[in-house]
Amino acid sequence: MRAIKKKKKHKISKLLTFLLLTVLIILFGAIIYLNVIPLGWTVIAISITALITLGVICLNFNHVRIWRFLGYLSSVTLISLIVFGEVYLFNTMGFLFGLDKDNYDLKTYNVLVLSNTPYKCLNDLDGEVIGINEISMAESLGMAQNNIKKKIDPEFKDYEDTDSLVSNLLNENVAGIILENSELDILKENDVDNYNNLKSIYQIEIKDDINNIEDAININKEPFNVYISGIDTFGKINQTSRSDVNIVVSVNPNTEKVLITWIPRDYYVSINNNSMKDKLTHAGIYGINSSIYAIEKLLDLKINYYVKVNFTSVIKAIDVLGGITVYNDETFVSEDNIKYPKGEITLNGEEALSFVRERHHVTGGDLGRGKNQLKVLEAVINKARSKTIITKYNSLLKSLESSFTTNANKSVMLGFVRREIQSPRDWQIESQILTGIDAYEYTYSYKNSKLYVMKPDEEVLTNAINKIKEIEDK
Repeated sequence: MRAIKKKKKHKISKLLTFLLLTVLIILFGAIIYLNVIPLGWTVIAISITALITLGVICLNFNHVRIWRFLGYLSSVTLISLIVFGEVYLFNTMGFLFGLDKDNYDLKTYNVLVLSNTPYKCLNDLDGEVIGINEISMAESLGMAQNNIKKKIDPEFKDYEDTDSLVSNLLNENVAGIILENSELDILKENDVDNYNNLKSIYQIEIKDDINNIEDAININKEPFNVYISGIDTFGKINQTSRSDVNIVVSVNPNTEKVLITWIPRDYYVSINNNSMKDKLTHAGIYGINSSIYAIEKLLDLKINYYVKVNFTSVIKAIDVLGGITVYNDETFVSEDNIKYPKGEITLNGEEALSFVRERHHVTGGDLGRGKNQLKVLEAVINKARSKTIITKYNSLLKSLESSFTTNANKSVMLGFVRREIQSPRDWQIESQILTGIDAYEYTYSYKNSKLYVMKPDEEVLTNAINKIKEIEDK
């Protein structure tokens, strides 16, 4: 009987020892693979943990019952703590490895007909004339046309812009037209009556690869610029749409200075290397590269990395953080009928989104909205840097997995994190807002009608460019 009990005790000791050694090997393997913690710290941590583990193992096999019990208890506690740490570590690894996934712009093309016509499906347009705007998105539009030609045999006729397409459809010069979702949004914004006269009878989704804009730079030693694009959609983050939030974050790791530059959505800028200008927000409908081109030309700088988020991203991140607190300069009621009193207010995800989208009921219109967007961005950064992030860390990573796209890969992120762990920097953050003059002008994406735009204030723009160059100065 005593031999059986002894054998049972040894089984428990062996099992706990095996589990303890297994989780330790996995933990140390992951830490060494990530190479985030400095080598010296890693050696010290492994040495101390090895000594503790050795002591616990000795207790597990001690012939004195009380010491053996303490060994079992210590083993279970240590295993639990290590597994808890591994959950954080592997979630981080999964998040970082997800950054290397293929980035693309998702364009959704609609075959549109007049709402009062008998056409109900794509087959009804077989042999008919379909209008297109080939210059807008030539490559992806060509793929959409090929998709259609596999099903029917139409004649495609090219027009110069959305306005011309819709006009020729209304005049029944064509049976249908092709417009991408974001082009439809522009039509809805500027001509809701004609928008309501259309119906979609077929949709095609096209994945458009994003050109890699990244330069081979060391972000821990060289200044760099990050473009943050906030598109006005819910759901799929890859969907192309108007870029309603346009922020450039200029970082100098040597001087530990950060400059955030907010650019109005309606800024009148050059896009797509075209002589005709357009609103900055419209650049987003042609993909992230078009927005980057417009900003690089406007601010005379190089965008090294981009981050694209949408409405869903904002709501998820802020809700996981447990809300944010900002100071509101004035009392107002948003378009969503949410009241924001003057003073310090706490916002959940939906309230924060409505807060940063509002421009009609805040002083300064779009400029007032820009100030609120910067406040929310700063509040999110501060909340993410606070101690409360520890309990929300895994949930935050999970919420962000499909909520943004970026060209910053895991190597870039790990390098930056490694540097911050080794020697945390005291970042000095400053912001600036570009302003301009209200005007009505023809635009690249809507050529036949003048739209509201904001022409850059040249003095303000020049000062902003100089300030960015000061940040970039090593």
